[in-house]
Amino acid sequence: MGQQMTVKVQGIGNGMRTDSVAGKHKIAIDEPVSMGGKDSAIDPLSTFLASLIGCENVMAQIIAKEMNFDLQGISFDVEGELDISGLMGNLEVKPYFEKVIVKAIVETSESQVRINEMQAAVDLRCPVFRTIKDAGIQIENQWVKATK
Repeated sequence: MGQQMTVKVQGIGNGMRTDSVAGKHKIAIDEPVSMGGKDSAIDPLSTFLASLIGCENVMAQIIAKEMNFDLQGISFDVEGELDISGLMGNLEVKPYFEKVIVKAIVETSESQVRINEMQAAVDLRCPVFRTIKDAGIQIENQWVKATK
């Protein structure tokens, strides 16, 4: 077994809002008014998707160095689809994302073939991507070269 790492976050709930701390960093999560919150911060599902693209970006930076890949920039657009009746109490419906779609625009001088190679490595090694995929949730990851 390799190096073990523990990730720790602490949080305090106040109504729908949760204020969490991870080391010296603070994260606030709330719900929109339509869900009973005060819309004072990002919602949990959007936070989850932001974690996915944050993780993919970190892995792309690491893997680009390993591959000697010219990664000048990367931007993401991610969507998750779910039926909210599951989280609202309908036990017949899964309360989690049924499908997640990631689209990345890669700024590079590299070919689409090399972009595909880097994306395949990110898909294998990104912890958040793998958590979603290995849970059996349909996840599509589309990386394309930026057009100038």
